[in-house]
Amino acid sequence: MKRQGYMLLCLALIAIIFMAGRHSGRLLSDGHQVTSEQFQHALQSRDWAYRARVIGGFVVELDPQNLPEALAAVEDRKRWLSQDELRLFMGAWASFDPSGAFERSLTWPDHTRNKGAAAAIYGWALHDPAQAHKAAMTVSDTSLQALLLDRIVAAWAHRENREGLTLYIANLPEGPVRERLTRILIREILSEGHLAVMEWAVGIPAEYDPVFKSVAFAKVAGILAQDDHRAAAEFVERNRGASWSAGGYSAVARRWANKDPEAALAWARSLSEDTVRDQAVRTAFIQWQKSNPTLAEKWLFSAEPGPELDPARFVIARKMAATSPRRAVELAREISDPALKRESLATALSHWLQIDPPSANRWLAENPVAEATRRHLQNKVQAGRRGQGSREEEIIPSQE
Repeated sequence: MKRQGYMLLCLALIAIIFMAGRHSGRLLSDGHQVTSEQFQHALQSRDWAYRARVIGGFVVELDPQNLPEALAAVEDRKRWLSQDELRLFMGAWASFDPSGAFERSLTWPDHTRNKGAAAAIYGWALHDPAQAHKAAMTVSDTSLQALLLDRIVAAWAHRENREGLTLYIANLPEGPVRERLTRILIREILSEGHLAVMEWAVGIPAEYDPVFKSVAFAKVAGILAQDDHRAAAEFVERNRGASWSAGGYSAVARRWANKDPEAALAWARSLSEDTVRDQAVRTAFIQWQKSNPTLAEKWLFSAEPGPELDPARFVIARKMAATSPRRAVELAREISDPALKRESLATALSHWLQIDPPSANRWLAENPVAEATRRHLQNKVQAGRRGQGSREEEIIPSQE
């Protein structure tokens, strides 16, 4: 009998739990309005699905009448509320009393203050970004103010007056703040698809700061390349020749090289314009070298010769100069571009002369090196030795 009684008790408990779950599920499905008591209970529950249903159901009905009781419950539990839960509550409050929600959040302790204020300002900016911005500028805490600006831009990006937001960011001084807000704006527009963000970048009015448009275009190209390398490459190619489009090639090369460096370099080498090609090749190779230097250098040494790889050879020659100057010299001699070749040779030889002067001078005596390169090298060595207070030595002159 005891065993049967135990089983009946377990079945009864299961039934009670099941009915409670069905009741909480009906809170929304049957159209029942969530009460303040149910809201308070949900804030203390450890069942995240139940919390989400109840909190979401309650905040859609939040109004000035039930706000005081709900706010008391939130403030009692605010330390344990997630950022998303605070966003739901503060966003709903800001829809009818944004200044009240924002001002109240500023009275909370630091961590909760930041989460609450960011949620309130976002809800405010969805309806009135100008006033939300004005309120954010009154905050003296610079780190909090930066967070508030981020949230304002994120909300403002989805309003009809996106041109006003673009102009606001373009008019900011060049620097980290403008770059950060530009990235946020691009990310928000990207939620509407690749086409939307491409149209935005190309459509930035010509009268705006040209540097801003160049930076924005490059950022868009780079973000597109994370999703679709070919689409990003076609995007920059369609806008080739525009004064603001040159940086897009390097941005695509950098992102592409993170996933497929050989394909990125093949694309960069195929570009017809020397300037953008050199920038793209250099960027792609440096990115590859950061992640896998051994493989990147092996690929370069085995690649077919051609002037389009001069920027990559220049990067490696400079890197090797301090530890393997003789090898760096041989690599520098493969560079076609006169200026890059002269700089690479001078750097490698100056290190070699410091490490092993007899061998370096012997190499100089046995190999043809342009007199301009020798003079460049002489100046480089003399400048370094003057800085160290060492005796100056002459470079062996050309035997040509």
